[in-house]
Amino acid sequence: MGRTNATYRQHLDNFLNSLKPIRKALRTENRESFDELKESAHSFAHAGSYLNHSNPRMPSIISMILGNRKKLNELENRVERLEEK
Repeated sequence: MGRTNATYRQHLDNFLNSLKPIRKALRTENRESFDELKESAHSFAHAGSYLNHSNPRMPSIISMILGNRKKLNELENRVERLEEK
């Protein structure tokens, strides 16, 4: 018999697909940022799959926040290095 429950990645894809109307409503200059959020959710999907959360959207949102924090850390480190010069 096959799988009866959807995997986290399937939940993630369904959740991200449900956000398509939001992306469509965004201005063109904001769509790239929105797409980066979606990429963050995918890049941390391996971690999200370990969290057997009753609401599979929660790990997706946490992954998006984590992706933003990672990018912010990289930019802060870059600014610090430039200020040291």
